[in-house]
Amino acid sequence: MLTDTILAIATPPGESGVGILRLSGPLALRAVEPLFKAASGQALSVQVPRLLAHGKLYDAEGHLLDELLCVRFKAPHSFTGEDVVELQAHGGTFHLQSIQKALLEANRHLEPPLRLAGPGEFTQRAFINGKLDLTRAEAIADLIHSGSQLSREAAVRQLAGQLQGEVESLRQGLIGLLANAEAACDFPDEEEQLAPRARLLDDVQSLRARMQALLATAHTGRLLTQGVHVALLGQPNAGKSSLMNALLGSERSIVSAEPGTTRDYIEARFQVQGFPVVLVDTAGLREAEGVEAEGVRRSLEQARKADLLVLILDQAAPFDAAVLQPLRELQGDALFALNKSDLSPLWDVSALRKALQGLRPAWASAEELRKRVLAVSARTHAGLEALKARILAVALEGRAAPMLEQALLTQARHEQAMRRGEEALAHVETALQARASADLFAGDARVALDALGEITGAVSRAEVLDEIFRRFCIGK
Repeated sequence: MLTDTILAIATPPGESGVGILRLSGPLALRAVEPLFKAASGQALSVQVPRLLAHGKLYDAEGHLLDELLCVRFKAPHSFTGEDVVELQAHGGTFHLQSIQKALLEANRHLEPPLRLAGPGEFTQRAFINGKLDLTRAEAIADLIHSGSQLSREAAVRQLAGQLQGEVESLRQGLIGLLANAEAACDFPDEEEQLAPRARLLDDVQSLRARMQALLATAHTGRLLTQGVHVALLGQPNAGKSSLMNALLGSERSIVSAEPGTTRDYIEARFQVQGFPVVLVDTAGLREAEGVEAEGVRRSLEQARKADLLVLILDQAAPFDAAVLQPLRELQGDALFALNKSDLSPLWDVSALRKALQGLRPAWASAEELRKRVLAVSARTHAGLEALKARILAVALEGRAAPMLEQALLTQARHEQAMRRGEEALAHVETALQARASADLFAGDARVALDALGEITGAVSRAEVLDEIFRRFCIGK
């Protein structure tokens, strides 16, 4: 049981009509009650829980801090499962910080004293007190950081327990499998009666199939929460910055006729059919020196990390096969945007096909070129909607639509744990097929069970918890 009481401003910094301060812990009520004078004249401790009380808040010397609303939640009926008090004050960063400071100073005598909360500490307490599992806790962070309609919907479904339910169902299946295996270990002469091998094998294969289906969602789940990272590559003046601005619908990148204007990569987010896309405008690819050379290096580093490359080729300038050279070291998928299609082209797709035959032969077929090559114009915006749709289709490999209504693995740790569990279960299947003794595969069944437990927090390590809740803002 946690014995200290924490305090934080729970609304973002800046000017606003309302700002909220939250306290959670065994002394939350005691920290606020002496300072809050309800308009009704009643002490806060006798106010009806979960109903707002209007009143005034004072500091320890009796100076008025604000006229506000106060609500208390009695444990375990609160977000954290602890006693919670929330103060709904007037907004404003300096004003809220002043109230926070006054609360801390007035409660230095408490044992332990009131202290400021760390990032995600309220949600971490909700997990510790059994109000949330880890997947739902992570869904709160995903919901807060969601940058698109689909990422928000995915976070809402996970917060409702969609992934937790699927993982818990798998865990129950593994618990049953492990119980049968251990019974067979204890009573080897009655193994076939207690746990027939054929039935155990069917159960293992069914569980593995479900785990593999979940693993297949990891790519889409990651892109939903983190966004599809798309790097725009090309030579100077190919129109990368102009195309980025056209895709975003705003002047995000500087556009100039002078080559090498972009000296570093520039990121911006937008949505395509509800999916978050992170667009990266890079420095023009050419031999360079000084600051521009560093910009080219950083641009190539971003391209290596991207989910998809869009190589922008200037059809109004002579074709230079050297622009494709980055594809020798960049192994990701790519699209080719033939820019300035509103002008008279100096070359056509046959020049690109010839260059690709010596570089990426698999991309040089007519079918692949139809998939990868699009004519666009940053000036007239021709072909931009088709380019957006193609970016999404290629990055998601056509897997998005059937997955949006099912449980998704949205974090790298989900995928890693699920993969360990599936691999352990593969060893169980092999042992069953080889008719090995039950004690030889019971250990692998436990490994699989523990791996799935890491996803929900049924099995947890302190360093994993610290990493998860570090993503949260203070006050959540």
